[in-house]
Amino acid sequence: LAAAFAELGFTAGERIAILGHNSADYIVWHYATARAGLILHVLNTRLVHDELAWMINNADSSALVADSAHVAIARTLQNDCPSLRCLIGMSGEGTLEHNTSDLIANAGPTDCVRPKADTAALMIYTSGTTGRPKGALQTHSGSCAADRLTRDAVEITESDVYLALMPFFHQAGLIRTRATLLAGGCCVIPGRTTIEQTGELIIEHGVTFTMLASAQHYSAIMQKALAEGPQAFRGLRMLLGAGGMGERSVATIKKVCEALDCQFFGVYGQTETTGTVVSVCGDDVYARPDSCGKALPGIDIAIWASNARVLSTGEVGEIMVRGPVTTCYWRNDEANKTLYTGRWLHTGDLGFLDEDGFLYLKGRSKELIKTGAENVYPREVETVLELHPQVRDVAVIGVPDPDWGEVVCVAIVPTGESTPTLEDIRDYCRGKIAGYKLPRTMMIVADIPRNHTGKILRRDLVRQHLPGAVL
Repeated sequence: LAAAFAELGFTAGERIAILGHNSADYIVWHYATARAGLILHVLNTRLVHDELAWMINNADSSALVADSAHVAIARTLQNDCPSLRCLIGMSGEGTLEHNTSDLIANAGPTDCVRPKADTAALMIYTSGTTGRPKGALQTHSGSCAADRLTRDAVEITESDVYLALMPFFHQAGLIRTRATLLAGGCCVIPGRTTIEQTGELIIEHGVTFTMLASAQHYSAIMQKALAEGPQAFRGLRMLLGAGGMGERSVATIKKVCEALDCQFFGVYGQTETTGTVVSVCGDDVYARPDSCGKALPGIDIAIWASNARVLSTGEVGEIMVRGPVTTCYWRNDEANKTLYTGRWLHTGDLGFLDEDGFLYLKGRSKELIKTGAENVYPREVETVLELHPQVRDVAVIGVPDPDWGEVVCVAIVPTGESTPTLEDIRDYCRGKIAGYKLPRTMMIVADIPRNHTGKILRRDLVRQHLPGAVL
């Protein structure tokens, strides 16, 4: 496949966008573009046309690879994205200009020049505080380092069977898959699945470890264990998920892990950190339910004040990361200027370290809402709702949720003529933003607190209307 790119006229450094559900083809494209020195631009399948078009145009992607479920939107995107020279179908999809199987079958000898370690291999767009996403570029060396860290931390071997439930447009999905292949293990890639199928897939394929996005997955596994008996999961040794989920979620995790005789491995990382940088496992998960864990080998974690002063144990500040982190933003000099201080990467997250070096996440200075495995910035939703005819003013915040970590909450000041319902708001947003960005809860308020420059004071909003919540 890498050899076929030259025949299509692609040269090193060009971006190839990919839009599809998890599949073996997806991983083939990942490795093939890397081998040819191209940059794979992964697209979130949950985004709508306008969001996808903006990313493709911003990246100047030269081609779009799509599976059969996304052929229709791929054709419309080609009309709105001038940089796209061709559309390519994954194996089994023969209605587009090119097909993956045919490209492989007809390709000549591979004569690609091996790319340099510090060049980009992957582009993942991450939301920005202004509502416009930023393209995070991950290098060959950074990606390989992340794979080795994951392989060693999770102790993956050739006897492991990994169930790839996390979507490949997230690095959480790609890294665990690559790390398993690096160790010589087996990856089960079921494609699009439902939460209820989780337990069945683990049993059917003899899965030894997997990563789960929400508390609902744990409940589904528990229901299957009650129906089939814990012995049906005898091969399962580890479940991965977000670290520091709190007492309620950790209690559920403990119940599942004890019933199935497996371990939990909690992680913390970002797209910008090129993967997991902190982990928690064993008894520490249950002894410190609010902690993300300790830094992985080769990773340094520090807490800084706004003046770059290193803070002491227990003091809350920005979480800084140093290690094999090589991310930068595509065509965004302003963001790149503030991404690093020396070799230290600014995460934008707030937290503290305890006396034993365990990290605790306290908030997000960039106002990011993390709902399940997805990221939402308030401004993305506010921009849409500001145009609603029944909305005079609007602010969006994340509120705690036992299943998803956080959900989107919208505070609305009505125009006065009529008051919209939550369903009215959700209906208005559908088609304009991705489904996971739709508000789950709503507050009707008299006014939105702002400072003298007009910036929304989200903490004041929470204090006024959601006492006890933390932002």
